[in-house]
Amino acid sequence: MEMAIIFLIIFWAAVGCNCQSDNPFASSSWAKLQISPDTLGSMEYGNFLIEIYEHANNHKATTTPNQKKYYYSPIALLDHKSANSTYNRVTKQSEMRFRIEMWNNKVQNEVVKHLNDVGHEVKSNKVTVIPFEKVILTSKRPTVDYSLSPEWTNYDKSKTLRLSLSCYDQKICDELANEMRSDPEQFDHFKLLYSLSSQTSQIKQTTISINSVTSGQMVTTLLQKFEDKKEIFLTANDEKKMLSETATNIRMDTFDDSEVGSPDTESQILNILKDLLVTSKATITKQSDKMWDSVFWIEDNYRPDKTTKTLNEIINKLDTETQKKLADMYQKAEKQSEITEKSDSSSKGTDKRREKQVRHENQTKDKNENEMRRSQSTDQEQSSRNQTRDDQSKTNKVDAEVSGGGFFFSLDAEVGVENNNTHNTEQENENREIAKKSSNEHNRNVENKERFQHNYDSNSWADVDRISSTISGKMAIDSDRSRRVEISEEDVEKLLQESRNHVQWDGEKFVPKPMQLSRINLGKFRDSQTFQDRNVRVRYTNAELSAPIKIMEHAELTVTDEWNNLKEELKDTRELLRTTVANLEKRSTELDNTRIYFTNKLEATNQKLAKTKIELEKSTADLRQTVDILTVKLNLTAKELTETNISAGNLSTELKATQKEMEATQRTLESTRIELRDTNSIVNDLSEKLNARTIEIADIGKIPTSCEDLNRMGHEISGIFLVKGPKKMEAVYCNFDSQSGNDKQKWIGYADVKSHPVHFYVQRNSTFETNGTPIPFDLAWVNEGNAMNLTSGVFTAPRTGTYFFFFTGVATFPVSAGRAQLGLHLNGGEIGKSVIEKANVLLRQWSVLSLQSTLSLKSGDQVWVQMDVTSWSYMYDSSDHLTHFTGFMLDEEIVESL
Repeated sequence: MEMAIIFLIIFWAAVGCNCQSDNPFASSSWAKLQISPDTLGSMEYGNFLIEIYEHANNHKATTTPNQKKYYYSPIALLDHKSANSTYNRVTKQSEMRFRIEMWNNKVQNEVVKHLNDVGHEVKSNKVTVIPFEKVILTSKRPTVDYSLSPEWTNYDKSKTLRLSLSCYDQKICDELANEMRSDPEQFDHFKLLYSLSSQTSQIKQTTISINSVTSGQMVTTLLQKFEDKKEIFLTANDEKKMLSETATNIRMDTFDDSEVGSPDTESQILNILKDLLVTSKATITKQSDKMWDSVFWIEDNYRPDKTTKTLNEIINKLDTETQKKLADMYQKAEKQSEITEKSDSSSKGTDKRREKQVRHENQTKDKNENEMRRSQSTDQEQSSRNQTRDDQSKTNKVDAEVSGGGFFFSLDAEVGVENNNTHNTEQENENREIAKKSSNEHNRNVENKERFQHNYDSNSWADVDRISSTISGKMAIDSDRSRRVEISEEDVEKLLQESRNHVQWDGEKFVPKPMQLSRINLGKFRDSQTFQDRNVRVRYTNAELSAPIKIMEHAELTVTDEWNNLKEELKDTRELLRTTVANLEKRSTELDNTRIYFTNKLEATNQKLAKTKIELEKSTADLRQTVDILTVKLNLTAKELTETNISAGNLSTELKATQKEMEATQRTLESTRIELRDTNSIVNDLSEKLNARTIEIADIGKIPTSCEDLNRMGHEISGIFLVKGPKKMEAVYCNFDSQSGNDKQKWIGYADVKSHPVHFYVQRNSTFETNGTPIPFDLAWVNEGNAMNLTSGVFTAPRTGTYFFFFTGVATFPVSAGRAQLGLHLNGGEIGKSVIEKANVLLRQWSVLSLQSTLSLKSGDQVWVQMDVTSWSYMYDSSDHLTHFTGFMLDEEIVESL
């Protein structure tokens, strides 16, 4: 039996492990997703590189440039400011939670730009982050203080991923959160593994050796602290830490960077380690027991035997009343402990049934795998015989046997295949149903235990601060200086808190509670010859991608802020509107200048025409005068001709000359008449154009509300225009060429036009306790429009429109019960409220109160937040600024102000 269990050691020392795949012929996940596993290139971003991949069909001749697809690896940026410590009431564990940014719009746009820069014609909708389905957080640095989840987390391709660490103590989670926020580079050993699709599990075998046990920090500390002892004792919590750290070391030595152990791997190793390292259980019942010197305690001064001695010295110095209070506090704690132990015993029974069910499922799975391996081996042997009859039968099983030192070693290289046998599937389903019922029973027991523990914490130790102060004061005024026990209030409180689970009052004095401890044989750790190696078969899956966590502070990047993007888009829209308005004003000015120009030119033409008319009338008068003179002269000449024949020839000659002059004058007059007609035609054309232009720029006496109004104003070129709507400015498309009234105007949407921006963000820096009064504020980070009055805490709407408000603050409950009610008021009427009510809780509880609302307000409407009801509570604040009130105008009914 021993030789059958102890195998693989020599071959493991040479090659590390023997891996077996449940489905070795499965195709690559990259091929299933049709993504080429070879990187197309990388892009420098900040101080790290982003790997870029392409679709497998990109190189096909039938793939057009518009059909090509590209992918990039997640950026995995640590948002260290998001780190916070909390208690998970579902898993009943302390957790440190934080966020990882996987991708953002800026990175995606940079990848698109990079691909276009290197010669790929890429559209933004053809680039996306690699569509992996699962992710898991890993680390190669072992620790005893916290643990990582061994299970793959489903990923829905969101921009951020929420992860957590599980701590053995809430203080550890608090410290981890503070360290991540202040110095995130300490966590650069974290790595994300990605799985592109559902993975088939594989099997490998590993060895638990003396080196893997003694390499842990916990075991090293024990060997150093108890160097002269062969046997020591550990509490249940310390035993769990030691086993968990050792199991983690073995898991890290077993699996490569891309391999992830199954969830039951660590529990399987833990059970083996427990059998190897924990020899037996022991119980200490007395303070004087010599076993205490062999008990490991993180802080020796708070070991139960020492705390009971200190408590007895303290109580002997106290007055009777204080002695009674201190004793009653421990007696109540003891009663509560008895109730908790009963709940624990029920939970242990459920745990045993669950462990038995898990072992049964693992045995069934191994049996199915063995059957499939035997079947596959038979099929392969038959195929080999059909191919070459002269060859001897081959098998897929290689046995390597080495004997020596009284041990027998063998190496099995087997292929594990999932068995889909119907009977086995039905059996597994039945087993899972039984396990589910057992799990539900276990969860109910744990829930009862937590409820008891909560009552115990809130009731039994509610006065621990006051009792600590009383004890410290009594000790300080002790008159017997030589025997006085010096201890501060903080030391007293810590002593009481540390001892409450391990010390009890027996009616006369403090004594240690009976404590069950685990016996550890340290001598076995020091002697490697007596340590017997163990081998275990473990399941695991492979990851296709891995990436270390990037530290945001040093990556020169910021987490995506969608609100800032929206503000930038709003800023661009406003700038576009300003440009459009400026262009319209410029066009209007140009039209006015054109009208003035043509008006002036027409006036000048009219003046010129009037001047020409005067000159023409003068010329006509001169001509008439000339004709009259010529007529007189002609009559005189005729008279003279009649009177004297001698002068006839001369008079005839003069008459002919005069006739020629008259003909020339007539021709000149006709030319002048033609020029006058041309001038009249030009004036008529200018008058017609002026009249037509005057019609184009007609004033309709109001702001246009439709395309018809714009057409009446003189617009003839089709396009997009802003018109006045019932409440807001609206964008419409005007088709002035259409003859149909229905097709002339097409409504596009509302235009975000505001007469003035309105938004504010205010904070408080002190506590507020007044009911029924608007909460005032001390600090305004922004108050555009001055609508928020800090002193009164009242917001007055300067414009009619739609507004959004959000308030959040911290309510403090100084006692174990209380109620806080926050109300949002509009013009004196409450329109919404937020209520928190506490009962039987720890002292000084903090809870977040928040309100948010979107309201349609008229100009002059007033909105404020006030504490309507408080019972043993108040709004807490300090220089940390825990109270926030913000609001801004979403839309303005701009028409009302026009």
